[in-house]
Amino acid sequence: MRLRTLLLVPILAASSPAAAIPPPPEQMSANCESPTYASDVMVCGDPLLRALDARMRDAWVTLDFAAVVAPDACVEAQDAWFRRRSLCAFSGRQSGCLEDAYLERIAVLQALRLVASRPLRWAAAATCPDTPWGGATVRIRARATGALAVENDDARVLAAATPLRPGSAWTPYAAFAVEGPSIRLLPMSGPAITCTLGIGR
Repeated sequence: MRLRTLLLVPILAASSPAAAIPPPPEQMSANCESPTYASDVMVCGDPLLRALDARMRDAWVTLDFAAVVAPDACVEAQDAWFRRRSLCAFSGRQSGCLEDAYLERIAVLQALRLVASRPLRWAAAATCPDTPWGGATVRIRARATGALAVENDDARVLAAATPLRPGSAWTPYAAFAVEGPSIRLLPMSGPAITCTLGIGR
């Protein structure tokens, strides 16, 4: 009887609510008041990273993401980006990974804000065959930061990408490379998409 009791104690303790580990709180930016993530600790203790986090947060809170981004677009959601950003804690170059993560996100959010604030005529016509959104004519525009946005006739973003950064510890959700008159989009998951400029109405 004593043996059975000793065997049951750890099982009961493990299944009790007190032993359950709650999920981490949902975040969109670093929490410097009570950091939960190792990456938050680094961001909050580094002036450059903390400034980048503030810039990213300002860009995010002033953007109506759902109104600008088309459903099923190749654009990373903010909470998904934040979770990936937190994985920089496992990188041998944590600081560089975080810096590049923030630079990518700021550039993407600024590109989305540009689409929301400027008429469609400011963008260049292009075609992108064999894409999730079909072969219809799209518009492409880029910011001075280098981020690129592909949008439809309703001025909703179908894809957002940043330039490839060889050697970076951070992988952008979607990168792009210019190949003559074409732009090649390289999503983290899924096949590459080639868009040819100057073809449209």
